[in-house]
Amino acid sequence: MTSCDIDDGDCYNLNMNDGTAIHLASPEHAEGISRLICDTLRRVNAKDYPAKEIDRLVNGFSTARILDFLEKRVTLVALDDGLVIGTGALQETEIKSVFVMPEMHRKGVGTALVRKLESIARGRNKRTLTVSSSLTAVSFYASLGYREQSRKFYGDEETVLMTKAIWQPDPS
Repeated sequence: MTSCDIDDGDCYNLNMNDGTAIHLASPEHAEGISRLICDTLRRVNAKDYPAKEIDRLVNGFSTARILDFLEKRVTLVALDDGLVIGTGALQETEIKSVFVMPEMHRKGVGTALVRKLESIARGRNKRTLTVSSSLTAVSFYASLGYREQSRKFYGDEETVLMTKAIWQPDPS
């Protein structure tokens, strides 16, 4: 993987194949982001949450809502030949809405998205990041160094608040 400056519009290459890279999301990606998130919620998160809760979550990720999020968050997309295969966002010190196409799980896409979001946060002098993880993603975030702090319920949706220090003082 090679890093580049997302804020300048460059890509972050995943080295999976010639057409896969991470880019800063734009409004033209909103429909693809919405479709990816809704599909992933239905196919993956549904094993940990009741259907009623999945429906509620899906309703929160319409294309219109994604367009609204793009104005409030640094949102990244992983694209494979133009297809949105992953997404993730940073809002202040919180990682939000990291989703990867189920067929692309365990291939480094999610890790690359989170690492790039951490890099952006460090560049903005953030010291600690949090994520309200679904039950489905707890082991993923733990593998990246995030530690459970607490659990909360939003209706039938149990979320796990996790944190990670991303900045360490210079030992010299």
